[in-house]
Formats: sequence, structure tokens, C-alpha cells
Amino acid sequence: MKNPSSIAEFYQDKSIFITGSTGFMGKVLVEKLLRSCPGIDRVYLLLRPSKGKDIACRLEELINNEVFQSLQQDQPDVFKKLVPVSGDISLTALGLSPADQEILNSSVSIVFHTAARINFDDNLRQAIDANIKGPQKVITFCSQLKKLQAFVHVSTVFNNLDKGEIDEVVYPASMDPQKLMEFVDCMDNELLASITKQLVGKCPNVYAFTKALGEQVLQKFCSENKIPLAIVRPSIVTCSLQEPIPGWIDNLNGPSGFVVGVGKGLLRTAITNCQLVGDMIPVDISINLMIAAAWKSAIGGMQQGSEAKVYNCVTGSHNPVTWGKFNQYGMAAWKRFPTKDMAWYPSINYHTHEIPFKIEKALFHYFPAYFFDFVARIIGKKPIMVSLYNKIHRASSCLNFYVVREWKFVSNNPIQLLEEMSVEDRRVFNFDVREINWESYVTNYILGCRRFLLKDNIQTLQIARRNLNRLYLLRTLLRSILVIVLAFIFYKIFF
Repeated sequence: MKNPSSIAEFYQDKSIFITGSTGFMGKVLVEKLLRSCPGIDRVYLLLRPSKGKDIACRLEELINNEVFQSLQQDQPDVFKKLVPVSGDISLTALGLSPADQEILNSSVSIVFHTAARINFDDNLRQAIDANIKGPQKVITFCSQLKKLQAFVHVSTVFNNLDKGEIDEVVYPASMDPQKLMEFVDCMDNELLASITKQLVGKCPNVYAFTKALGEQVLQKFCSENKIPLAIVRPSIVTCSLQEPIPGWIDNLNGPSGFVVGVGKGLLRTAITNCQLVGDMIPVDISINLMIAAAWKSAIGGMQQGSEAKVYNCVTGSHNPVTWGKFNQYGMAAWKRFPTKDMAWYPSINYHTHEIPFKIEKALFHYFPAYFFDFVARIIGKKPIMVSLYNKIHRASSCLNFYVVREWKFVSNNPIQLLEEMSVEDRRVFNFDVREINWESYVTNYILGCRRFLLKDNIQTLQIARRNLNRLYLLRTLLRSILVIVLAFIFYKIFF
């Protein structure tokens, strides 16, 4: 007989409020709570009507996502616990109706704030609205909840990168968040765009800048109002390790778009220092830590003036993998499990300097792209390759800052929390990064990208391998012809 889970027992008969439930991490959080905390009373999801869809329609879309497939088969009635509430984190009182406010005020015990704007662009106004004002409005509303026991905020470990070592503390802000918000509100978009880089300073993008300030806002408010606050800072969130499906991924953010580009034979050169540690964290590891952190915050409480508990959810401190190893495992997996439709034989060269990268980008990316677009125009087809590569390079350039630098992230609090958990809790809500087998994980990552992003089922594998062999022979043939031509030219010039 299994020992009962203390964490699952803690969630017994409790109601949860979640923002960002339709996002990548939000979906996994909802699924995990429903599956591993069966005694939960209600899970309230803040949903914003969009694109002509009301919240009932959005909830239906969420439930029909493949991440909930197992629950749909085994526990279909569990979805009755999901309650959508119409709202928006940018609005006062989250835009909730008086009736919804009253329901939440009288029933919610735990809040998970996962909603954020993760774009790595220069739109500072939108980043402030989502990542500073958003948390401020959420915590202001949640401070009224009569049964509130814990507030869990999802941040990022990639803030305060001007420090060589990032500890598990909320660092003092470089500027007052409230004054910044007032300053930006008085400014037009053109003027704001012209001074954004000065305001952001050493931060790599507006996302990291505003997430750091969002932490400050929450820390100050929760300390003054005695609200138990846990801040979970994941590194680069990637596909699931085990739950709900090994390798599950639903977006092209971070390394996922890069991985797909390489597997399709589209990406053949990139800026990366393969000797450096690439700090990635499986999404289910982050979610398990969030659920356990809420439990710990609730039973520990918070005194006025005390600091938030910060959890750096990273792998580099205890189980590092370099970008080079990640590439090695990934390429081996793509050769074993190729995708059916490849533009070229999957291979890639990495550079730490711009000049060789730009030369190869022109030769391997844009020269073929312009050629195929030229042919497309001749035969009356729409040219798409140059436009595609422009999008690919814009997306990959956002990662360049992170793949040529390395930081030391202190991650003691997750290990300490693990040690306080029972054996059963460590099994059900496992977030021990020391147990990750990177070769196995990356192989599942490739299989996940193939299945969930490229929609390439396993039945196509035989055809895909045949296509891979043909592309390999074609590459070998072209290389042989090139060597012969170069040898002939060399002979004619020097002999």
C-alpha cells in the first residue's frame, strides 16, 4: 500500500485560480493538478475572449488539446472541476464580473500566475503592461481572497544577468517600477521606442527587464500584506521529461524552433558556443516544483517584512549539458527518426564569430532560397523561401545572446524542498534535475517535435528514412562534383 501524498492531501477540497492556463506551462499545470491532486474542489481559469470565441469555446479547445488525452480517456468527469472566468490581467479587478469576484473571494486558496508576454522584441510598453502591471493587478485582486494561502509567480532565471552568479533572491531594482510605469504612460510610442535601449540598459531584451521589475512589485506588495509568495524562475523551458507525455511540446519558442529547423534541413549554420552549458528545463519539472512550492509556502506562511521564497529552476547547477552535447544527441536522434519532408540532409555548423557565420548563411541559406524563389516565379508559384529564411533568422537571433554566454545559477532551494518532501511526494511531484538522462531526453525531444510540431506520425518513419538516404546520396554526389571541379580548376591554374 502506497503512503499518502502530503501535497495531494494539502490540495484536498481546495480551489485554485490560474492565469495563463492556455499557455505552454499553463496547460501542463492544469493537467497535473487534475491528475495528481484528485481531491481538488475547483480550478478557476482566467480566460480572455478572443477572435470571436467566448470563454466556453476557449475552455473546450483547451480540454481537447492532446495534453489532456489520457485524462479524457481515464477520468472524463474530472473536467467538471474546471471553471472558466472571463477576465484580463491588464484590467482593474482583472475585468471580472461582480459575481465571479465574489465566487473567487470566498473559495480560492492557491493562485498560480503564469500569464506573461515572452516576446524578445523592443515593445517596452506591451512588456510593462503584461509583466509589471499584470502581476500588480493580479496580486492586488488576490489580496482580497479570504482563504488565500499561497501565491506562486512564474518568472525567469534570465534576469539580472549583469551578475556573474544569480542567487535565489529578489534583487533590488535598477529603477523604481512604479515610477517607470508612470513615466512610460506619459510617453508616445515613437519617443518610447527611441529610448527603450537606454531604459533596458544591460538587460538582453524587454522581457528580462520587465520580469525582474515584476518580481520587485510582487515582493514589496506581498511583504507588506503578509501574503506567502513563491517565485519560480525556470531557465529555458523545453518539452516534457515524462508528463503528461514524454517529449510533449506545442510551440516553436526557444530551442524548439531551432531543433525543427535543423531536422527539416533548413538550418545549416548558427551562432553558438558549443563548449558552454545550455541551461534548459523540462516543462513538467517546472510545474512539479510550482505545485510543491505552493504547498511549502502555505504551510510555512509569511510574516510582514519577510522575503519571498525564490526557486531557480535550472539544470546547469546540478546536471549540466553543453550546447555541443545537446547538438550531438539531437543530430543522432534526427538520423534515427527523420521527418518525412526534409529540404536537405540534416547537418549544421556552429560558429562563435559573425564573419564565418554570415558567409555560410549566404551560401547555405540565402543562395538556395533565392534560386528556388526564382524557379517558383518562372513556373507561376508563390516564392516563399527568402521570406521563410528571414523569419527563421529573426527568430534565431533572439537566442544568440544566450548561446554565446554562460552564467552560474544558484539552485539550492529546490533541492532543499525535495529533502523536505515524502518519498511518495518526490515520486508524484518529481523535480529532481539530477535524474535527467540528457541523451534519452533529447531523443524524446526530437520525437516530440516530430509528432507534435511537424504532425509526422510514426507510420511515416520508413518513408522518412528512405528520403534521408536519398538526400545523403545527393549530398555526397554534389560534394564529389564540387571536389572534382575545384581540383580541375587548381590543376589548370598551377600546372
